[in-house]
Amino acid sequence: MYGGYQGRYAPKTFVALYHEPDDAARAIDVLREIGIEDRFIQVQSGVPYRAEFLGRPERPSGVPKYAMVGAFVGFLAALGLYYGTPLLYPIRVGGKPLLAVPPSFIVLFELTMLGMLIATFLGVFVESLLPPVFGKRVYHPEVSDGAIAVFFQVPAHLAERVKQALAATGPSEIAPAEGTFL
Repeated sequence: MYGGYQGRYAPKTFVALYHEPDDAARAIDVLREIGIEDRFIQVQSGVPYRAEFLGRPERPSGVPKYAMVGAFVGFLAALGLYYGTPLLYPIRVGGKPLLAVPPSFIVLFELTMLGMLIATFLGVFVESLLPPVFGKRVYHPEVSDGAIAVFFQVPAHLAERVKQALAATGPSEIAPAEGTFL
């Protein structure tokens, strides 16, 4: 976050709990006004609110890229399977061509889709970082009960100022949090 700062400048992670999305959106605006960048703010809720609803930037997903790479790999595998096998093990049957194009469309399509599906599944798995690779993730149990948790990191010397500013937005709780952001 804030480099390798230590002592009074070391970053601290906090959570502010809200029960209304409008209050959480106001809290995010207050954090921005103080100077906390969006990359140091994370919102968790049990309801899938759109990022724009809470005033957050849309986070682009890399899953379509995984899907395209998987489709390409699947297509290459299909080409290798359908056209490589008869060339490695030629069996001439009744004067028919060794490589027929129309039946290849089925194999090409199916293996392309298989590659895309497997890569999409793995892409979702990687993008959501499940299971956590490095340490535990930030979380508050009240998120499961309908609360909206706004996690934020601030330098230690600004922590009290930020907590006082957020108190005006009506959180049910502001507390230190442990864990890493997604």
